[in-house]
Amino acid sequence: MVNWVGKLIGLLMCLQCVTQLHGMFMKFTNVTCESKDFSKSRVEYCEVKTLGKNKNSIRLRYSMLQPVFDNIGFHFQLMTKGSESVDGTPNWQPFLYAVNLDMCRFWKNRHNHLAKMVFEFIEGHSNLNHSCPYTKEKFISIDDVTNTEVSSMIRGIPMAKGFYSLFTRWSTENITRVLTNFYFEVLSV
Repeated sequence: MVNWVGKLIGLLMCLQCVTQLHGMFMKFTNVTCESKDFSKSRVEYCEVKTLGKNKNSIRLRYSMLQPVFDNIGFHFQLMTKGSESVDGTPNWQPFLYAVNLDMCRFWKNRHNHLAKMVFEFIEGHSNLNHSCPYTKEKFISIDDVTNTEVSSMIRGIPMAKGFYSLFTRWSTENITRVLTNFYFEVLSV
C-alpha cells in the first residue's frame, strides 16, 4: 500500500513538472507607476516582489486624493520588445491592437472580451471591482498578483518566448491621470 501511494505521488509530481515545462510560463520583470496629476492621485508603492526562485508578484497602490465620479477612460496595449534603439533603450512594438474603454460602461456589462481577460488577472487582488462612481475609495490597488497565477491564465494564448509589456493609461474627463506599465518575460511555451 505504501509503495503504491509513493508511486502515485511521484507520478502526480512528474505530471505537474511536465505541465509547468510544456505550458506557458512567464515572470514579471518590472512594473512602473506614474501619477500625471498630483492633485488627483499619488503613487504609494509600485513593485515586483520576489517570492521564490520562479515566483514573483506585483503590488501597486495609488492614493486617491479626490473622488472619481464617472467619465473614466482606460487605454491598454500589449507590446513586444523589439531591437534596441541607438541609445540602448528598448523599442516596444504593438503585439495586439490598442483598446480604449469607457470603464463605467465596462464595469456594468463587461462588454469587451480582451479587457475582461485583463481584469480577470487582478480579480480578487484589487479594489477595482465595482461600477462608477468611485467616491469612497481612498486608494486604488493591485496586490499580490503572482506570475504563476497569470501563467496558468494565459496558457493557450499564442505568445513566443521573449519580453512583453502591458502599457496602460487611466484618464478622467479625457485627461491622462495615471500611467502603469507591466513588464514580463515569457520563458517557456
